[in-house]
Amino acid sequence: MKAHTLNQSSLENHDTLFDKDEWLASDIGLLPDVTHSIYLIKFTKITTPWLKKAAKKFVRFQAATKSFATCRGYIRSLNHFDDYLKTIEGSFTANNINRSHVVGLMQYLTQKNLKPMTRGIILINLRVFHQIGLLEGWLDWPEKPIIYNSDLPRDINKLPKFISNHVINQLKAHLHNFPQWMQNFITVLMETGRRISEVCSLSFDCLEHDGDGDLLLRVKEQKLKRIRLIPISKECIEAIKAQQNLVLANEASKYLFPSQRLSKSPTVSAPHINRSLNQLAIDHNIKDSNGIIWQFSSHQFRHTIGTQMINSGVPQVMVQQYLGHESPEMTARYAHIHNETMKKAFTEYQEKIVDIKGKIKLGDEIIHAKWLKRNIMSQALPNGMCSLPLTQNRCPHANACLTCTHFRTSKQYLERHKTQLEETTKVIENAKQNGWQRIEEMNNEVACNLKSIIFTLENTHE
Repeated sequence: MKAHTLNQSSLENHDTLFDKDEWLASDIGLLPDVTHSIYLIKFTKITTPWLKKAAKKFVRFQAATKSFATCRGYIRSLNHFDDYLKTIEGSFTANNINRSHVVGLMQYLTQKNLKPMTRGIILINLRVFHQIGLLEGWLDWPEKPIIYNSDLPRDINKLPKFISNHVINQLKAHLHNFPQWMQNFITVLMETGRRISEVCSLSFDCLEHDGDGDLLLRVKEQKLKRIRLIPISKECIEAIKAQQNLVLANEASKYLFPSQRLSKSPTVSAPHINRSLNQLAIDHNIKDSNGIIWQFSSHQFRHTIGTQMINSGVPQVMVQQYLGHESPEMTARYAHIHNETMKKAFTEYQEKIVDIKGKIKLGDEIIHAKWLKRNIMSQALPNGMCSLPLTQNRCPHANACLTCTHFRTSKQYLERHKTQLEETTKVIENAKQNGWQRIEEMNNEVACNLKSIIFTLENTHE
């Protein structure tokens, strides 16, 4: 559930709430963001009267199905829209808004040097505001769309912000400078790649045995509002058990990482973790390969896990499940395949591919072009593949693959080639006995090629 069931007796009077410019999350039936110590939704920055009035109705309406974080995101977007409206000369009302104002907003956001993703979110939120406002009768805007998909800026910075092994190793070397609870926290964050809010809110009894006796981590995915069990490393299990002992030795808590100071939040706060990591980097010169002090963000550990898993050969669908992504697009964004991984995989692939003479044929195309040719343009065969592109019409060498220079095969077809060699040998013997010279010649060539293929494949090391 995105929001708690609304209990009218516990909520403020509707009209009274609308008179306020600051709302508690509980005022609209939502849970606050205790991880980041955020408890309020503020309308104070919106100064255009009709926009503020519609914004309050919009957020109140959306709170029934959306999260506290999403509602706060709506307000941030409407703040930008209000800032833009202030730049327009002359006064106008809601019914003056049209497509030209959206075009002006896009130009305004670009001039503010906002990131493409941020600009896109603002436009998407404004589009939802427009749609809901029309349906509920809060806005006298054009009934036709004024924001199109083509308006959304393309995020050119698609590479994930993973942490290199060079930096990770430095962090591990200096981790002992933190208090024990912080060491445990960073270890869990680093080993699991969970969202920091999920690590902060881990319950004390977050470990759970599966049917095989292995320990799994029980995580509440705040973003998707569900409980998940995920496999974890031995190092992570040890860190969690050490933290449980620390909690038991002090004041018992239902959380694995209770707040270390008196505050509204019952758990450790995310800003404190990020500040501590960056102070450690400064104090102990944790630098990247260019000699620049590393700027840590807790979300980088999530990118790092996704990247490491993909580069270790874990299928993307499994990475998606592990990270708790709703869509494969999110995983694809996190999971960057290193160039070294692609080159290594392609080199290994080339080492195992042989032609009909048992030779490894390498062209002079660049790595990327060869990769595309082998993986996209090749045609699959029962005992290998044809390197002729799919765009070519009917094959001029039908049923003659084993004598064709375009034929390629690999170790996975080794047993099939051995079986075919046995059958071909029988055909040759039969042709000899019957005096079928042409059939004998044709099959001798096939047998010779099969022997070359088998010899090479058997002597190619994995």
